[in-house]
Amino acid sequence: LSFITVTAFSPLGDEFNNPQDSTVDSYQILDNVSFAEGNHLLQFGFERRWAAQDAFRDVQSRGMINFIGAFTRNPLADLLLGLPTYTGGAVSDNPQALRTASTGFFLHDSWRARSDLTVTLGLRYDYHTPAHDEFDAAAVYDPATGGISSVGANGIPRAGYRADKNNFAPRVGLAWSPFGSRRTVLRAGYGIYYNFSPLAPGQGIYFNPPFFNFQLFFPSPVALITLADPWPANQQAPVPPAAFTYDRDLRTSYAQQWSFTLQTEINPQVIIEAGYHGTRGTKLLGGRDVNQPAPSPQFPNLRPNPFFQSIDQIAAASDSIYHSFQTQLQCRFRAGLTGLFSYTWAKSIDNASSFFPSAADTNFPQDSNNVAAERGLSSFDLRHRFSGSFVYEIPWGEGKRFASDLEGWRKAFVSGWQINSIMTFQSGRPFTVTFPREVDNSNTGISFLGGAADRPNLIGDPALSNPDPRRWFATEAFAAPPFGSFGSAGRNALTGPPFHNVNFSLLKETPLSETTKLQFRAAFFNALNTPNFDQPNALFGTPGFGSIPSAQPGREIQFGLKLLF
Repeated sequence: LSFITVTAFSPLGDEFNNPQDSTVDSYQILDNVSFAEGNHLLQFGFERRWAAQDAFRDVQSRGMINFIGAFTRNPLADLLLGLPTYTGGAVSDNPQALRTASTGFFLHDSWRARSDLTVTLGLRYDYHTPAHDEFDAAAVYDPATGGISSVGANGIPRAGYRADKNNFAPRVGLAWSPFGSRRTVLRAGYGIYYNFSPLAPGQGIYFNPPFFNFQLFFPSPVALITLADPWPANQQAPVPPAAFTYDRDLRTSYAQQWSFTLQTEINPQVIIEAGYHGTRGTKLLGGRDVNQPAPSPQFPNLRPNPFFQSIDQIAAASDSIYHSFQTQLQCRFRAGLTGLFSYTWAKSIDNASSFFPSAADTNFPQDSNNVAAERGLSSFDLRHRFSGSFVYEIPWGEGKRFASDLEGWRKAFVSGWQINSIMTFQSGRPFTVTFPREVDNSNTGISFLGGAADRPNLIGDPALSNPDPRRWFATEAFAAPPFGSFGSAGRNALTGPPFHNVNFSLLKETPLSETTKLQFRAAFFNALNTPNFDQPNALFGTPGFGSIPSAQPGREIQFGLKLLF
């Protein structure tokens, strides 16, 4: 079914980026050599990887039908009359044959400077071949000519951008047992890690004319558009096409990671670890509309290049920073108990948490000429997270602490019981209040990659002292800015509901013979039946704005029997 949008209502139809299908074949050749000499352990090696993706992605081929209320000033009434405000759809012939490869070399030295101190040094180099079409059946927007150019000709790289040959990645680390102790270890390290050439952003070369053409249809005074014929032949609006391009000097994304941890052994079965971990993402991929005009109430608001709609550029211009304090308690098998318990206190900030839009974040700038304004909490930021798991063998039966003198069926009944549990408690994830994707309140155009991405004005404090699913935040704290202007609300400025979950299982194994056992299991998922709500409706101006429409499953119980032989 085509994607049908009725302003102020939930959409109908199937997701317009489908149908899709792809297969990825990957190949790898590598060899590592280790050489020990005195207090040094030298390691060096190489790696060669290839990836081939063959796919079709019929983006927008199902078509879209939009009712905004142009005829009756009521979108629902227009729907009942069968009179769309505008429609659209794509005609494409862009089967994908994406190819990329990577070559890496490394040298690593682990030096035992003293009996209680080990220092490691290393260097890796990576060269990534930009993802390109095997047959050069693709095109990109060329800023030099202001038009669409075929890849692999006239100075246009096959991938739309040049390879980055500066991918050197140093590594350094140390492990020290202070004060001559063998039960306490201090570890510290720093390293740079480069990303393999990503296939998903490389698909942008397939979404330019003549391989991909998106068409819009508007009613005219002499020819309406109806549901009976949403895309009438020869009635396409004479609107310019959208285009994709790349920063010609696109850099390889990389992460700097560092850590400082202290681990101590309380006894041979119990280990405690605490430390600081940080990550900085640099040159991360993101998109922006380089053909976006300045906001204006005037209509039409012409773009810098009026021969195109949005020109979505993929550039390595995003960054992120992550800090965390992490603790861990590990209990090896002790008195029948094995457990692992972890707590993390962290904060992650970026200006795009993913390359593609997600449910909580468009990951596309409201103002493409001011990407810095997108800086905010990462969409996956979790301020607090506790996770724990344990396995406990109940000490009943032969050879155990209790009821070891039982015989017969009593002995068989009380023996072989085990309790297992996995617990997760975490704070909520951030989300952004935005206009619906199709609402261009700033009058700067709708991006093919990120939609309108407009946000409302923040005019008050949206936090509530006692939020509930019916009203998770103060909706009156947001207001529509004047038409032709950007809103002041920030990205990922609000936080959604927390997540609390306890899974529990009870297991018993009963020997039937020397080689056969019968296992009974009772599993309780969300054993405490805790309501775990999804993110609230953050689309400004839509029904249910500020409320939470759904939740994750409640308690589920499963029973099972398994014969092991």
